[in-house]
Amino acid sequence: MDNVLTQVATAAASLLALGLSALNLYLQRKDRRPRLGIRVRYEYRAGGAGSAAAEEAASPRIYDASQESLYLLLGDFLREHGLEYPQGTPLVRFALSNGGQRPVYLDGLRITLQQNRLRPGTRLVLDPLERRVVPIRLAGEAGGILGHDPASGRPVELLPGDGVGYKFGLIRLANILKHEGHTGNVRLVLEAVDRMGNTYQQPFEVNTDLWAYPDEPLRNAG
Repeated sequence: MDNVLTQVATAAASLLALGLSALNLYLQRKDRRPRLGIRVRYEYRAGGAGSAAAEEAASPRIYDASQESLYLLLGDFLREHGLEYPQGTPLVRFALSNGGQRPVYLDGLRITLQQNRLRPGTRLVLDPLERRVVPIRLAGEAGGILGHDPASGRPVELLPGDGVGYKFGLIRLANILKHEGHTGNVRLVLEAVDRMGNTYQQPFEVNTDLWAYPDEPLRNAG
């Protein structure tokens, strides 16, 4: 009987050690996987869209996690700083950060429409540079908004703990969407692709009822 109990205890200890070893190996491999975090916030910055970095840093601004809350705060903010809406720049900002233990090389960045009400089943890419919306199968390089050196073709490198930010003018995005027939609170997705083909997504929204100004020149739309 004692021998049986000893064998059972030995087998249980071996299984436990094997399980802990497998768990430790899994956690080590998980820690070595690319890990990219994306945060989004909506911001209104006083001053022109073409401000220099120092001027931009000094410009008064408000921000919030939702565009609706930001819009509600605008009245008091504009009165406080003596501004007339839409003087200033409403933005959506993204902060991309490497939370893993290995470098992440961003090879692509684009904005897609999550739900296509006009053409169901067709994924669309919003191209803020060319001010249009195109089907993803026809997009090619359209909507490629990653800030790497086009001459070298090298992707953006994010070392562990590093981050990079991107911003888009809400008026410009809303005007493009409205011109292409997408109105109301349009759900979009920022998609980042790394060199290994991993895709990281961050949903966000642009409300054309809040931000679209069709008569506003796009150069002043952020």
